[in-house]
Amino acid sequence: MRLARLDHTFYEREPHSRLGALLLAAGLVTNEDLDRALENREPGELIGETLVRLQICFEDEIARFLAKQAGLEFLDIRVTSVDRRAVKLLTPEQARQLHAIPARLHSNGDVSIAVADPTDDTLLAKLKLATGHDVRLYVTTPSSLRTAWAAAYGI
Repeated sequence: MRLARLDHTFYEREPHSRLGALLLAAGLVTNEDLDRALENREPGELIGETLVRLQICFEDEIARFLAKQAGLEFLDIRVTSVDRRAVKLLTPEQARQLHAIPARLHSNGDVSIAVADPTDDTLLAKLKLATGHDVRLYVTTPSSLRTAWAAAYGI
């Protein structure tokens, strides 16, 4: 019998619970699932990406939990049309570099932007600087982001 790993233990007092801990607490993964993902994670791969690649979780489940972890809302850009005026706020290169897609330009000048990974603490500031607007951040799935890039920028 193999001992369970301890690096995914849930600490209730942490201000930002780790994704694995949230998934464990919700019953979407077991300790064994998480151990398998930690052991099979490729260099540079996020744990959520590994869980999806190993078919332990669905991509939208991971995105919804990332949103919850970051205190943001999930935006399914597969069913929400992307505002062409908003898309123009980032070049295709910026969108790829920031892993983001502007989705909506609001009448007050704010822009809603969907990202696949909200864990970068500098992302919001980078998006504000790049767009020149106040940003409302949302989380989407990586595959939806790639589809939106293809439709909006042809990349």
